Formats: sequence, structure tokens, C-alpha cells
Amino acid sequence: MMIRYNTFPGFFREFDELFRDVNATTAAAVRTVTPVADVLERDHAIELRLDLPGVDPEKIDVTLEGHELTIAAERVNVKAPDKATWLRQERSHAAFKRTFTLPESIDGTRPEASFKHGVLTVTLPRKEAERPRSLKVKVEA
Repeated sequence: MMIRYNTFPGFFREFDELFRDVNATTAAAVRTVTPVADVLERDHAIELRLDLPGVDPEKIDVTLEGHELTIAAERVNVKAPDKATWLRQERSHAAFKRTFTLPESIDGTRPEASFKHGVLTVTLPRKEAERPRSLKVKVEA
């Protein structure tokens, strides 16, 4: 029977943790650079929801030009409070920018935006002529 003996147990554990931290940081950076978005289609509007955790609402810029909606935002580093130092800080400064091409049926003159619990919601109403209509049929006996 052969028993494997590791003469440097701490070195390999720390080495593995170093690369685990690098991979976690890289994965987190990729995840935060392009915020995830959901697009809902409703009868009266298209609604776009974009996750922007930790972003100050004053740092969000929503621009609608023609049929392109651009959302840009910036999350800045949080400084440690007085008499405190970070033991670990994984959230970093980041600038976000996403552009969405909108369909012709959108009325670009009346967009609305709100920001609640780290989620930006942009509502883009449809043009009146593009909205589905239903008619009531009168039945006579």
C-alpha cells in the first residue's frame, strides 16, 4: 500500500484559492459589465427591465433616438468608512451600456422610466394604430 504524503499542504491550498479567487473575480466582472435584461411585450407597450444593483439613480442615462434605446449607467467604488479597512472588496467600479433596437410600432414620444430595488424599468407605449383592438358584437334576438 502506498500513502501519498504532501510536504507542502498549505502552499497548494493557498495556490488553489488564489486561482479560485481570480476565476470568481473574472466571472463576476463579466457578469456585471453587461447587465441582464428582460423585455416584456404587452398589448399597450413594451417593457424593458434591466438589473442595475448598486447603481445610484442619478448615474443612469436613458436615451431614445429613433428606434434605438440606449441605457448607460455607472457604479462607483464604495469607500470604506472612517477607521475601517476592507478585508475583501469584490464589487468594483463599472460602466454599463446597452443598446436595444425597437420595433416600428413603438411611440418614442412617451417613454417612461422608473428605478426600484436595483431594477430599471423602461416602458415604451405602442402607437395608437398598432394596438390590438377588440370589438363588442351586439347580438339581437
